Amino acid sequence: MLKNNNGTVIKKLARRSMSGNKRRNAVIAMAILLSSFLLFTILTVGITYVKMQARQNMRMKGAVYDAVLIGGFTQQQKQICENNEDITTIGIEAKAGYPEATDADDTLHTVLIWSDDIYWDVQKKPAMDKVKGRYPTKDDEVMATQAALEDCGKGNLGVGDSFVMTYQDKNGPHTKEFRISGMWEGYGDNKVFYVSKSFFEQSGHAFSDVNCGILYLDFKSRIMTEKAQSEFRDSLELGKQQRLFYTSETEQSVQILAGLAGLVIMTCLSAYLLIYNILYLSVSGNIRYYGLLQTIGMTGRQIRRLIQRQMLIIGTAGTAGGIALGSAASFFLIPVVVKTLGIREVVDVAFHPAVFLLSIAAVGMTVYLGSRKPTKIADSVSPLEALSYRTVSGRKASHKTGKAGVLWRMAGEQLRRDKKKTGVVILSLAACLSVFLCLVTMIESHGARTMMSNYMNADLILSNDTMKKEDESEWYRIMDKKFLTDMDNMDGVEKVHPMTSTQIIIPWEPEFSDRWMREFYETWMAHGYEEDIEEYKQHPEKFYTFMTGIDEEEFDYVNSTLEEPLDKEQFMEGRTCLIYRDGLTLDLDDIRGKKVTFSQYHDHAKTYSMEIGGYVDDGYYAFMLGMAPVVLVSDAFVDRTVADPWISRASVQYKEEYDEQTEARIMDYAEEGPHGGDLSYDSKIDNMKSIQKAQGNMMGVGIGITLILAMIGLMNYINTVSGNIQNRQTELSVMESVGMTEKQVKGMLVREGLLFAGISLLLTATAGLGVTYACYQSLNYMGIPFHVPVLLVLAMTLLITCICSVIPLAAYRMIVGKRSIVERIRGVE
Repeated sequence: MLKNNNGTVIKKLARRSMSGNKRRNAVIAMAILLSSFLLFTILTVGITYVKMQARQNMRMKGAVYDAVLIGGFTQQQKQICENNEDITTIGIEAKAGYPEATDADDTLHTVLIWSDDIYWDVQKKPAMDKVKGRYPTKDDEVMATQAALEDCGKGNLGVGDSFVMTYQDKNGPHTKEFRISGMWEGYGDNKVFYVSKSFFEQSGHAFSDVNCGILYLDFKSRIMTEKAQSEFRDSLELGKQQRLFYTSETEQSVQILAGLAGLVIMTCLSAYLLIYNILYLSVSGNIRYYGLLQTIGMTGRQIRRLIQRQMLIIGTAGTAGGIALGSAASFFLIPVVVKTLGIREVVDVAFHPAVFLLSIAAVGMTVYLGSRKPTKIADSVSPLEALSYRTVSGRKASHKTGKAGVLWRMAGEQLRRDKKKTGVVILSLAACLSVFLCLVTMIESHGARTMMSNYMNADLILSNDTMKKEDESEWYRIMDKKFLTDMDNMDGVEKVHPMTSTQIIIPWEPEFSDRWMREFYETWMAHGYEEDIEEYKQHPEKFYTFMTGIDEEEFDYVNSTLEEPLDKEQFMEGRTCLIYRDGLTLDLDDIRGKKVTFSQYHDHAKTYSMEIGGYVDDGYYAFMLGMAPVVLVSDAFVDRTVADPWISRASVQYKEEYDEQTEARIMDYAEEGPHGGDLSYDSKIDNMKSIQKAQGNMMGVGIGITLILAMIGLMNYINTVSGNIQNRQTELSVMESVGMTEKQVKGMLVREGLLFAGISLLLTATAGLGVTYACYQSLNYMGIPFHVPVLLVLAMTLLITCICSVIPLAAYRMIVGKRSIVERIRGVE
């Protein structure tokens, strides 16, 4: 064909083509607008969600830092941190003393801490909601919290008030009057009194003391490889008593980045499939028109330029409209939706210029790729071939008789006729369902109820604080058998697990106790073991510890956590025991086959010997500690050997989790006695509320992300089904003309929808679940067990099945309308 010099009229022809095909071009523009809107919104809201999660982590830590060095620090180690270019801020805290009593309470849980300006004004400030007064500057001033004052029985005091408190520092006990120079409210440990630098200097403590100095380090880079973490740890040359802990998000920063990248890629893929599918159908539908243009002398190159110019105009308009709509949704609509969900906290939607660039680049690339194949077809086919072109392609369907029903066979053949288009739709739907599954799993797993778990998932833990006093004469039997029975019989209480305790003496011997004490001194003591070894040999009663009894259900729980489970019968009979490891670096091989010998503190006549079965690391058993190891035995053994054991703790499980009424009844009953104020409580309900406060509106935004992703897959399916039925009008009309009833046609369309849903759900349940697990574990820096929300997944399955069944019927009804079979056939031709 001879080339005509008509390049100057291509622009005019493109404009006329645009105005002459308004409906078709509007469909393409709407597809681009919708995809750019969804992509921009999901990225914007996704960044917002990530920042909210970072804020939640900061609140739960109580300050902004990436690593913390505990166990004291030397000036050389501090200098190493200061010389490290990747460290932006270094905050210091130092424990200056431990309150013991006020005139209102003698079982206190607070601590006296000094912090430097960097920690207080830079790292901790973001975690504080409200500050009144000022930080202490004199040695008799404290910065308090409401929780700390209430713990001391001084909850009615405020800024400017004074109170007398007895405390212990390195120089011994002191009684002093303190004035409250300021108060703060916020996140983190609230049972703290902050003191002045002069107070710390007088306390006798030093930064290098094992229980004193703490360094908080904030790194410039958010991503830190395991190699970089290890190299920095090695550079500090940590002592036996020191520990460097990276925050969970820093320790697993590479995995978190990989997980986020996977979610972004899957989201972009879903948006790409939506644009590609609509463009492919729309441009392919115009190939006849391009064939006619060739008959009047337009070359293939000119046709490509025409299509490219049309796509540029439509793509620019659609992208601009989508980003504008996405901006409105992200910055205005989503905050309103979050408030509608009952979340009162203000949503600060995060914005990043890269979102604009990525959205434009992704949509532009998709428009280019989506129009490339149809353009190539329009360029390569002859005018005659273009006139007879149909968008439905593939091999000719076989109509051999099979075992399956006719309608099912016809539905299956339809999906196989254009395998590429069917694959695109199924892949898009499966991708969106997989991302949806991943996000709802993460949101459900990281909810406040799921994240909060106590010992044996107990709802409430009660502790007898009088037993923390060194003088046994000041201990009180607050929890006795009557107390436990009354609590167990309360409405709403499912089970009470008491922890019985009694003092024991473990004499020196070279096989186990000597090895334990050496490790204990190296890890926790400021002086060497050699200074005390002779006294330990001569007077082991000065190094007493505790024997703790657990019931059968508790043993089953503990046994499931051991490296090598124990024989239950031997443990319950008192032939084997467990040792609380207390943070020591001893391995199971260090105690394998060894025995521990002990006697009761008040009865040295009878001794007991048990084989050590393993270590326990759960902090629940750290309530009653001694220098020698804490020995865990069965409560049956305690009952046989101890006349009247102490009950130091009790864990309570409710019939209904998070039952506030039951908890209120227990609290009221426990505080009725003369020593009710000496009981402390670890409430899962209170801890859950603290996490909810720290999370703020994170869960609401996460729900918004999942809904947006669900729209991507559904819109792709709706568009494909509508276009498919539009292109099959002739075929469907001919089938009806040869005897197929309208009911059978609808039945076939429903079956096609069910096949789409079934294959997509199957892919989601296999490959999608695998990707979900991989992404979840990459982002799971809190170590929360993987758990698929069954009810949400079932609801999603039912919804997808219904939508995939209903959409074909609705599209068929809209396209066919009330026209007769003849009108439909003529209308298409």
